Amino acid sequence: MNQLNAIQKAGLRVLMAAGVWPHIHFTYSPFKILEFHELVEKLAWTGRERVLDIGCGAGLQTFLIGRRAGHTTGLDVNPEFIAQAQWYSRYVRGGVVDFESRALADVGWPDATFDRIFSICVLEHIPEHRAILAECARILKPGGSLIFSVDTLAAIVDPELRRRHQSEHHVVQYYTPESLRTLLAESGLTDIRLRVLFRSELACALFARGIREGFNFGRLQASRLAARLVRAEAAAAPDAPGIFLAAWARRPPASSGGETPPPISRD
Repeated sequence: MNQLNAIQKAGLRVLMAAGVWPHIHFTYSPFKILEFHELVEKLAWTGRERVLDIGCGAGLQTFLIGRRAGHTTGLDVNPEFIAQAQWYSRYVRGGVVDFESRALADVGWPDATFDRIFSICVLEHIPEHRAILAECARILKPGGSLIFSVDTLAAIVDPELRRRHQSEHHVVQYYTPESLRTLLAESGLTDIRLRVLFRSELACALFARGIREGFNFGRLQASRLAARLVRAEAAAAPDAPGIFLAAWARRPPASSGGETPPPISRD
């Protein structure tokens, strides 16, 4: 990722001082806007949660999570991303957020450290996904939640598009609801909830366009497309295949109580 130039930094400092940045609509993808809403904005927050964001990139979503939680840590193996996130953290208002440029297995957090762990479309890129989930289960507090998304691409039927996406985006594997549920259960996680995202024809057409032309839809256009996708998804067949899977699971509570994950659907 290219480092921000002086003009970009000056503009961002103005936006951050005004409290305008970070905002999820500063992403360039309508899929990321709605994915964030599904995974983060629909949860209940107390403002006291200790949170980990795995694969945080430059930290846009981490800062937004941080405004809702008590203390949030962003983790990414790419030091350039983390350097940029740490620059942002000097100016972002609201939330206690820090960043680590290490692999999860190398950090060694104590058992039962986090109330919530997020991972937004990261797991499909990691060969050692079983070890990652086992470590998440270990460092979650009893009753704590793992909340994440992965690629399924079940709705993309063109084999050439799937091959191109897998190659260009370094996807190790795509998941099905069945394979993901089994994987989570084998990792010792319970109360598993899955939701298929982006079932509509519009979502499939936009995602296919993204594979061919890149997923930068433009900031203003991404917001408009997100609004269109909301309407299209509401009208999509409930059993149609989708593009992403959203997942909620938790470490079994030591006793009664603990957080209840959100339902699979809005009904």
